[in-house]
Amino acid sequence: MTFIAEIAPYAKRVQEESNILASLLISQAILESAWGKSKLAQEGKNLFGIKGSYNGQSVEMPTWEVVKGKKVEILAAFRKYPSWYESFQDLANLFLKGVSWDRHKYKLIIGESNYRTAANAVQSAGYATDPDYAQKLITIIESHNLTQYDLAIFPSKVQTPGSQSQKYYKVVQAIPGYFTADNAKSRTSQRTVIKEGTYIIFNESQGMINITATKGVPGSWINPNHHASVDNKAIYHLVAAGETLSELAVKYGTSIQAISALNTLKNVNTIYIGQKLRIK
Repeated sequence: MTFIAEIAPYAKRVQEESNILASLLISQAILESAWGKSKLAQEGKNLFGIKGSYNGQSVEMPTWEVVKGKKVEILAAFRKYPSWYESFQDLANLFLKGVSWDRHKYKLIIGESNYRTAANAVQSAGYATDPDYAQKLITIIESHNLTQYDLAIFPSKVQTPGSQSQKYYKVVQAIPGYFTADNAKSRTSQRTVIKEGTYIIFNESQGMINITATKGVPGSWINPNHHASVDNKAIYHLVAAGETLSELAVKYGTSIQAISALNTLKNVNTIYIGQKLRIK
């Protein structure tokens, strides 16, 4: 198993919990732990060099500190984690909570769906002193296709006036919408394509979510395990003489509305011979 394959599930889990891109977290882990080969990573599952102890567990490592104006090497205690997950979780907590003197220090990273913007936000917030830190993260992400681990959906809770906490979902890349929770779970009978935006959670069932743009009105069911990488499997069709959208919808197991939304068709009754339509 490669290092990326080993740590990716933990990064994805932390993204679900914190709204921080998995690709960003994985790239930081690679850069800061030398692909998990650093002594700190090997002995303490510590990917990001966070000092102190974790549940009373620590590991001592030599490090450089400035003492009375002079740079000296000392032994310092670093957190020792039971698994990679807790290491990712600690980094996410830093980004979420900031530091004592600035609780919003890393707020631009939270919920950011563009990995380039997120990487630059990490550097501009002063996380690292290396002037090339952001570019190194971007290069790692692009070289190893780490965006495949990013979730297409970012859940978040938002307080609405005069009500309890309202749950929302932010869709950061177009995803399929289905008629029922069963359809969403099996990814069959697609109803429509849900575009980028923030939607109200209307209902939840079988781990599937019904999201809507209008409060109190049911919308489409989505599969929260749908990933952005699914879009790489897009299906296209060249329209032949006599074909209609309804025929294509039946042929490919989708709907007229879904095809129309994917291709931004103004009139579902007007398609032409040779037209290239995206089906899924």
